[in-house]
Parts: sequence; structure tokens; C-alpha cells
Amino acid sequence: MNKVSMGEAQEIPAKEKIKEGHMTGRWLLLSNCQLSLELMAEMETILNPTDKEVHPDFRLWITCEADANFPLGLLQMSIKNAFVPPKGIVAGLSRTFNTEINPDFLERVEPIEKWKNIVFTVCFMHSIILERRKFGPLGFTVPYEFNYGDMLASLTFIEKHMNACFANQQKESWKAIRYITCEVQYGGRITDNMDREMFSTYGDLWLDDPIFKPGYNFNPNSEFAYKIPETTEHAKFLEHVTTLPSNDSPAIFGLNNLADLTFRLNESAALINTLVDVQPKDSGSGGGLSRED
Repeated sequence: MNKVSMGEAQEIPAKEKIKEGHMTGRWLLLSNCQLSLELMAEMETILNPTDKEVHPDFRLWITCEADANFPLGLLQMSIKNAFVPPKGIVAGLSRTFNTEINPDFLERVEPIEKWKNIVFTVCFMHSIILERRKFGPLGFTVPYEFNYGDMLASLTFIEKHMNACFANQQKESWKAIRYITCEVQYGGRITDNMDREMFSTYGDLWLDDPIFKPGYNFNPNSEFAYKIPETTEHAKFLEHVTTLPSNDSPAIFGLNNLADLTFRLNESAALINTLVDVQPKDSGSGGGLSRED
């Protein structure tokens, strides 16, 4: 597959690769197409030339952020795939340990027992803050776009810090770990002071020595005991994730049942509104289905 990352002065290389694909059938990936909306407006014509035959094996792949100015015609003629983050702590942790965290990742740092506890804690905290956004203003004043890059950057720093401490026979500095994780990596996205204070509270609670104790519980007030698995095996981590409840307790987020009730009411209302929006709009007198039908 040919690849072109769109941006300044990349329209010409993209068109050349499309011509090549028309002749050879080789696939092409155009990434970040929100940066070249003018080319996207021409794409319907480019993909359906009248003066030559297109190789039947040719396929064009486009990646793009949501943009209101993206050409509607190109969207209509395309097969669309949208990435939606998995919902729930279980789904988030499962995806993390199936994609980003592999067996080799859990063996990068000595002592492994401490490292695996820190990895699970950071991954758990990442899932918590992603899920907290579903509560709207009760979760975060602003819906920040946290992503796996923030989590991996934090773990990369912690990995280097702990390896340096192990080599020099020093104790890890939780103050440095909390600062880089909560103030720099994740905190760099946070603009509201109350949100920053709330996020720092997670760091103060969970990025500290108690997570090294056997059977550590992230929040004793929760109905379910969210604990760090006592293992160093990657497969056991995945097994542990499957034992977590599918319905998240609002207490694990530091919220009460009213917050969960508000979220579920809003989610139900959004579903019903969507169903109403896609109903037939014509009246029954025309011979078609009525709105009630």
C-alpha cells in the first residue's frame, strides 16, 4: 500500500499515487485529509475518470477528523468506519491489555513486582478518567480529549525513572511520577483549575506506596473491590479484567448514584431522540407509512 500524509504541498504526490493505483491496482492511504479539503472536493471526479479505465483492484483509504466542511458527495460514495472508544472500565482495560500492554511491556523494569503494579494503576486511572467524561459536567467541566498517547508517555517516563533508580539503588520518587503524569502529560490538556485539582487527587491517592501492598483496593467505598491482580503474567491480567463488573459503580469515580442516574437518563433520551429523528417524516395521506407506523 502506498501512503501519503496530507498537508502543505502534498496534493500533487497524492494525485500521482492515485494515478499509479488506477493503472496498477495498488492501494493508497491518504491520512489527515482534513488538512486538504480542497483536494477532497475534487476526489469524486478524480476517482471516476471518463478518459481511462480504473484497475478493478484499486482501493483508496482516507483517514480524517470529523469536519463539517468535508465534501458530502465523497462521504456518500464511501464506506465509512468510525472509531468509538469502548465503554466501561472493563472494555477500556481489556483493550489496553490487548493492544498497548503486552507481555514484554510487563518485564521492562526491575523489580517486576513493583512495575506491574504501577502499570496496572496507570492503566486503571486512564480508564477511570475516560469513563468519567460520560457524566458530563459532573465528571469534567470540559470534555478533554485524553488518549493512549498520554498513558504511554507517562509509563515511558516511569519506566526510565525506575530503571535509573534501580541502577543507582535509590527509591522511586512518587513526587516526580505524580508531577509528570498528572501535571505534564494529562494535566497539559486540562484548562480548568477545579478539573486539575480533581485529577491531582487521583494521583495523590493511587500513585503512592500503598499500591505495592497485596490486595490493594482502589476505592474501599465502592460496592465492588477494584484490586490490583497479584501476578506478573500478562494472561492473568487479562483474566482479572474479565472478573470486573460490566456495570461500573459510580463510587469508583468518586461520584454518587445520582450522577449515574443522570448519565443513564441522558443516554436513554439521546437514544430515543435518535429513533425519533430517523422516523418517516411524510404524512400517512400519501400512501406511505405514517409517523406513528
